[in-house]
Parts: sequence; C-alpha cells; structure tokens
Amino acid sequence: MNTKISGIVSRIVELERELEQEFAREVEEKRLEFQYLIEKGKIVFGGEACALHKQLRQGVLAFLWEAPVVSLLVSPVIYSLIVPIVLLDFWLWLYQAVCFPVYGIAKVDRSRYVLLDRRHLQYLNWIERLNCDYCGYANGLIAYVREIASRTEQYFCPIKHAHRWSGPHSRYHEFLDFGDARAYQKELVKFRAELRP
Repeated sequence: MNTKISGIVSRIVELERELEQEFAREVEEKRLEFQYLIEKGKIVFGGEACALHKQLRQGVLAFLWEAPVVSLLVSPVIYSLIVPIVLLDFWLWLYQAVCFPVYGIAKVDRSRYVLLDRRHLQYLNWIERLNCDYCGYANGLIAYVREIASRTEQYFCPIKHAHRWSGPHSRYHEFLDFGDARAYQKELVKFRAELRP
C-alpha cells in the first residue's frame, strides 16, 4: 500500500475510534436524559419515564387503522425473509463452530452485532416492537456475516481486487495489492496469525 493511502487509512481508523468514543459519550448523556439504567444486561426505565412511555403508546388497532393499506399488503413479503435469515444465522453458527477452530481463527461474538434491546421501549406497541426486533436482528446479522466473511477472506485471500470496490470491509485496506505475488508469499502467514484467538 502506498504511503498516501496508508496515511488516509490510519486517519480513518483514528476517526472511527474518535467516533466510537463520541457515540459512547452521547449514549451516556441520553441514558441520563431519558432516565434508564442497564443492570445485568437488562434495561430499566425510571418511574417517570415509564409512565410517559405508556401514556404515549399508540394502541394496536389505531396503529393498524392509520397504516397505509399498501404497507399491510407487503408486510407478509417483508416478514417472509425471516426463514432465510434464521437459516443463515444457524449456518453461520455451524460454519464458525466447524471451520474457525480448524484454521485457528477467533470466533466472532454474535452478541456484539445482533442487538434486540428496543423491545424495552414501552412507547412502542407490540407490532412496532416486533418490527424493531426484526430490523435489529436482520441488520445485526448482516453485520455479523460481514465480519465472519472478512475474517475468512483475510485467512484465505487477503488480496485487494483489481477493480474499485464499493463498500469494502474494515480489513480490506490492509490487504495485499492485486498482482503482488512476492508480498503474498511473504505476508500470508502474518495475515493468518492476526486472526488467532
């Protein structure tokens, strides 16, 4: 990787670290503002906030009545994706359980990606909570897939593509240049070692 690209990547990594710290600070501020605690992984709202949430929750019948008819008609198509999503989730578990130990790759912690915490929001009715859990599950699983796939790619083929690629994963910029056979022979062991638990 040339020095200019390497410098940009280093700045991106630093900015991502700074962004993460800023997100953490903001989450803490919002936690205080909206009066909730996280105790042993469980989210607990203060009494005042709890009462407000229940007061503002829209009933299911009113929610369905106000929903555009087209939304109700396409919802079975949206929810039909749960079958391949759950199958993918199971297959990822199996893939990591069988393959990652064989190659000495650290397993990806699913709980860091799939978050189902919006169900604790009492201002959402049960349909809205179901929708939020569905989106949190699907998007979290896709992020989990990406991390598993990026570790697999780093182990087997840490080489950049010849063409520009939209949306590369976080490891990609460190990969070897396309066509650099000497670097591949020399560096592959290092890339694999970085993946060990």
